[in-house]
Amino acid sequence: MSKAADLREIPELPAEIIQAGLNGELVLFVGAGVSMLLELPSWSDLAWKALHALREKGLLNFSELEQLKNLEPKKQLSIAKLIAEENEHDLDLTGYFKEKVEGNSIYKSINDIGCACVTTNYDELLAPRFQEAKDDLVKSMSIKPKKVIRISDKSEFFARHLDEPGTVVHLHGAISRPETMVVTTKEYLEHYDHENVRHFLRELFAKKIVLFVGYGLEETEILEHILRNGAVESTRDRRRFALQGYFRSHESLYDNLHQYYEKYFGVHLIGFIRDHKDYAQQEAIIRDWVPQIQVKKPTLDADIARMNEVLGRD
Repeated sequence: MSKAADLREIPELPAEIIQAGLNGELVLFVGAGVSMLLELPSWSDLAWKALHALREKGLLNFSELEQLKNLEPKKQLSIAKLIAEENEHDLDLTGYFKEKVEGNSIYKSINDIGCACVTTNYDELLAPRFQEAKDDLVKSMSIKPKKVIRISDKSEFFARHLDEPGTVVHLHGAISRPETMVVTTKEYLEHYDHENVRHFLRELFAKKIVLFVGYGLEETEILEHILRNGAVESTRDRRRFALQGYFRSHESLYDNLHQYYEKYFGVHLIGFIRDHKDYAQQEAIIRDWVPQIQVKKPTLDADIARMNEVLGRD
């Protein structure tokens, strides 16, 4: 196993990620830790807001609210949805994710990278600006970015979308299509058991270089999928990376977790120091990394290999 790099405020960008951009193999996996930097609700915040909305409508009282307070968020949302359905009330979860703009936030930096993104977030602030330039002269000119391709229905989860820079795959659905939003425990179980979802994630982790940003590795759905499908290759084959923050005084914890995630999941931690800006430090890190990442489409050989694979699978 490799030794963890020293914790820094701006960690060094791994060479594998730089090369993956040039090869058309880079995918960013964006979690709630990014949307929370714009004060969008976390999973627990969303559940609590939904329950409070039911109380305000008179569908829950304060005693019932208190009893539900300590349940885990999936259970809270499942119960909230049941109560809403029984009373023909629209929870309107999408309303909690609107009225936010990219501005100069971390979303701007992520979108400037331009590669395909996979996200567990419902919001639609991810909109990668892929600009294919053939030389420095063209790069300096004003080029209209390619239109964002947004995938949120599991019936459309195909690995080929990952070959298109500028694509966003909403793994848990998106607010523009509320019917695709995975909310309850039952929906989660059915979602991750669906063949399209399983195949998509299998292809993602086998064929692409993945960088997790704003994704807590204690959230188990994705890591369990990696382990369940035997997708952990040799630790020398660095294909999965996760940007993770730690206080400087917790460096020994960082070292131990670096070994743990590398050995059991093939995920290589890129540690940063939280002491001064907490998780907002990620904004400066991604902004620093943007100029180092040049995203290109997959090579012709990769396209042919993908076509042959699809034909063989069919």
